[in-house]
Amino acid sequence: MINLKTMTNNLHYNTRNEAIEFARRTKVNLQFIEQAKRAGEPVHEVTQLALSLLGLIVFPKEKLLLDQIDKILLADLQAKGWPQWQITLDGGKRRTDTLGQLIWHLRNAISHGALMFTSDDESLENVALRVEDKPSKTADANWRAEISGIHLREFCLSFTGLIDQIIG
Repeated sequence: MINLKTMTNNLHYNTRNEAIEFARRTKVNLQFIEQAKRAGEPVHEVTQLALSLLGLIVFPKEKLLLDQIDKILLADLQAKGWPQWQITLDGGKRRTDTLGQLIWHLRNAISHGALMFTSDDESLENVALRVEDKPSKTADANWRAEISGIHLREFCLSFTGLIDQIIG
């Protein structure tokens, strides 16, 4: 039996209006769905991970104004074991080489619904997420990236851990 109370014992109950607390609660919900999936429940962890992007990426980016992440190089994070996004189109004004630039593009893609799954499989292992950013609704994409479901989960958890370290 899945026990949400046990999963949330270590949470600080602030307000969900705080971006960091919203991210923490989003992470708990994602872990609950993952645990339910392992227990054989008919839940969709790929869908939950996509929904979690709002709480794990968009809200922290919008509400926390994380200037510190603009200075963190993606190459340095990759050297520390962070999963890598496969950027296949990078035609913006500057190359995507910092975490801040990546999060900026991801925020735009997520907020505007410019994401696509590579399959309808229920398993994170068999799905990748492709995201695009473009300067306006009518323009062609000028940025595109892809990441596997498993790596997306790792990236989101690493990102929230970093935010917690910087702010929390």
